[in-house]
Amino acid sequence: MLGLAYELKEKGANRIFVTATYGLFTEGLEKFQKAVDDGVIAGVLSTNLTYRTPELLAKDWFTEVDCSKYIAYYILAMHQNQSVSKLLDPHKKINTLLEKYKAEQGK
Repeated sequence: MLGLAYELKEKGANRIFVTATYGLFTEGLEKFQKAVDDGVIAGVLSTNLTYRTPELLAKDWFTEVDCSKYIAYYILAMHQNQSVSKLLDPHKKINTLLEKYKAEQGK
């Protein structure tokens, strides 16, 4: 992940954000801190679906993405024997946001 970020930076990328569903940081936080300090990455986003150390949570470059709501949706759908396909399909949410944006621009 960081190797790719360094390559992208060399090719002229401006702001690079690293994302991971399960940010384990098995080799520690130092390499990520160095990449931030060197201006290679602007930040890291990862879900709350795995353990996050207090040290990680204290980093100003780390943003936690809360997935609790979606886990609850999956559990409810499975409990009610419903498909989770509509939960995974972003089209309705995107269209709703676009309509909201258009309405705000029309004001």
